[in-house]
Amino acid sequence: MPVASEVTIRSLGPEGIPDAARLVERVFREELDLPVGDLLARDAETARREFDESRDLLLSAEAGGRTVGTLLALHDTPAPGPTAAIRWLVVDGPSRTQGIGRDLFAQAIEICRQRGIVRLRARCFAVNAAAPHLYWMHGFRVVELLQVNVGGKPRETLLFEKLLEPPPAP
Repeated sequence: MPVASEVTIRSLGPEGIPDAARLVERVFREELDLPVGDLLARDAETARREFDESRDLLLSAEAGGRTVGTLLALHDTPAPGPTAAIRWLVVDGPSRTQGIGRDLFAQAIEICRQRGIVRLRARCFAVNAAAPHLYWMHGFRVVELLQVNVGGKPRETLLFEKLLEPPPAP
């Protein structure tokens, strides 16, 4: 079981999306019993096709030659000002509670801030105890409760949001 200090976080381009999607699909299927394969495949293809390296980011947490976590943030347009939405934040079960998700999340926030993103959004299933805690810890607030259909069943999803401070002037 790796600890955060033994983990390397790398920034990837759209070529890394298929591998990241496989990790996300496996974690959701094995641990949450959510059949998200078809939905995730469509989401991954759209992300790969529309990925803009100046506004989007894909982070990979790696330990011992394998990927143990991933975070995908994509540009989002519903709010005023440059906005990004964290679409995927997943850490493999045996690697949880080691600070890997926290490190992925903190690095994503800083990259977005440096890129001039003013609003960052994130979603999680309401039954997930860890993600809301992480979001609150970083100053996010709940802005909406959504019903999302996953695997033919409605799931309550929390939408979080945070306004980012601009980077300091040089």
